[in-house]
Amino acid sequence: MRVFLIIFAFLLATKAVTCQEYGQFVGNPDGVFISGTERPLFKLNKSFVYRDPNGLEWTTPGGEVVDGASIPGFAWSLVGGPFDGKYLNAAIIHDYYCCSKSREYYGTHHAFWLGMKAAGVDDTMAYIMWSAVRFAGPDYWSVDPSVFAPVPCRTDKAASKSLYEMSSERTKALAIAKFAGMARTLKTSNGRLLDIVDSHPIEAQTAEAESHLDFLRSAMAKNFDVEQAQLGLLSVVTEDELKGYAKLAVPLSPWVQGQIPALDHFMKVEKLEYPKGLKLNGDDYAPYVTFDALKVQTGDFPAELLKGPAQQ
Repeated sequence: MRVFLIIFAFLLATKAVTCQEYGQFVGNPDGVFISGTERPLFKLNKSFVYRDPNGLEWTTPGGEVVDGASIPGFAWSLVGGPFDGKYLNAAIIHDYYCCSKSREYYGTHHAFWLGMKAAGVDDTMAYIMWSAVRFAGPDYWSVDPSVFAPVPCRTDKAASKSLYEMSSERTKALAIAKFAGMARTLKTSNGRLLDIVDSHPIEAQTAEAESHLDFLRSAMAKNFDVEQAQLGLLSVVTEDELKGYAKLAVPLSPWVQGQIPALDHFMKVEKLEYPKGLKLNGDDYAPYVTFDALKVQTGDFPAELLKGPAQQ
């Protein structure tokens, strides 16, 4: 009995540390999914609160309708939708504040990452989803000091549109290729590396990674008409791979062993093992990789991936 109590106390302490580190949601979202619309919608019956590690409360008011528009459409297909499993709680908070713009831009995205962690999303997947938002989510905003939450937001749905959704099809293809390259690199390195630029590994969760994502975001705004050597790895996503996700319910496949020579040294030094790649029709899927954006064509991607969830 004493051993049981000690174990129980340890589990409670562990949970408390986790809540303190990443914050916690106050209860569960009370709402309903709305069908028959051009994209999935979730309407809250009452306010939903996330309390961050500093005690700051992020509240999505009751009556708000969130649609996941703050998360780029390609991430829905390649990583998981905002209403999938453990993403829902953080997505409700993030969607609202990206629309109301009543909190600081970077702080809002950081709260999204913390919220995912508080909800139990693993480190690598949380960082991949956060990277998608930082790279191709809603445009930068400045907080209007006269605006205080709660602010009714769904009267202006365009306010929460992502940069990706407002881009041309060619730019969307390059954005997907860029995100796929980063996601594969993060998965292959167990969340340690964000990208490889000119044979230089950019470590995740660093100031350099933040700067790189800012650069990529500005590059997308310019239709990627920038210095190509600074874009890093790009990867094509095939129709077969996309079908594999739907069938196996797994996110973007990692690089297969030896696919990225620039990554080999890091993997060996860090004593990391390459994870298994996705198998398609019994064969290992070896994603096409390039450093040259000019080689990436719109036709290299499934049409439904380019359209995104709002248009499928």
